[in-house]
Amino acid sequence: MRVLVIEDNRDLQANIARFLEPDFQLDFASTGPEGLALALGHPYDVIVLDVMLPGMSGLEVCERYRQVAPRLVPILMLTARDTLEDKEAGFQAGADDYLVKPFSLRELRWRLEALARRPVPPSGRKLTWGGLTLEPESGHTRWGGRSVRLNRTEALLLRWLMEAAPESVPAATLAERLWGDDAPESSALRTHVYALRKALAGLGLDDAITTLRNEGYRLDAR
Repeated sequence: MRVLVIEDNRDLQANIARFLEPDFQLDFASTGPEGLALALGHPYDVIVLDVMLPGMSGLEVCERYRQVAPRLVPILMLTARDTLEDKEAGFQAGADDYLVKPFSLRELRWRLEALARRPVPPSGRKLTWGGLTLEPESGHTRWGGRSVRLNRTEALLLRWLMEAAPESVPAATLAERLWGDDAPESSALRTHVYALRKALAGLGLDDAITTLRNEGYRLDAR
């Protein structure tokens, strides 16, 4: 697995390198602009991105990368804050997962492995449901003349909901598809669904996803 770590703390860089380098191919960047250039210039499997960076914040790096990158490479964002607002900001910028500092290097490893195992969106395929259109490979989503680009996790969730519509998809099924046997706390899936809801609301679909108690989620974009 080839991983780009964009982190300006040299001690943390060294700790990550010692723990992961036997099994991972690692590249490091210490500033936002340097990290963005590497991310756009090389085919990484996962990108680890700190929020607080010199030259350009991690949120800005994530947003710019998502705007122009041809592939939906998963991004794991590192943050020293764990409020819902901070997590929401990361997901809105295009992150797929988050890890709060300080963190266990073992947890970093299994999160990277879980992100890398997520399905690759099919190339050249377009999904439609009730006027909503999704290009799974790029994450471009359109409805009513508006468009938004989803991150990889949001695109996968929307794809699975669209493929199942008008039936619902159990929450446990979505979590298993995203994380396998390494699912984090139950709130993680709800946070990703919340971010997807926000993205669809930006298109004018305020009630596109229905939560069914003790059952799961259903797409109602009609």
